[in-house]
Amino acid sequence: MAIPELEQQLLQLSLNDKLYIIQLLAQSLIVPNNNTHPDQPSKLSDFFRQSPLTELSEELDFSRDRSLPRDDFTL
Repeated sequence: MAIPELEQQLLQLSLNDKLYIIQLLAQSLIVPNNNTHPDQPSKLSDFFRQSPLTELSEELDFSRDRSLPRDDFTL
């Protein structure tokens, strides 16, 4: 549909319908659309699980260092 045709149809709407469309368009500019990136994970933990770096985790040692802090360590 071309813009001039849409404009004519919008001008013929009732006042309430015009107000509804204005609100709908305003919300679409303010509220982020969750469908913009459907493949994006919603949680940070999911993001890291899907990261290509997870392949490296098998090669790296992520165990916690339980040794005591060094004497020269100051906060």
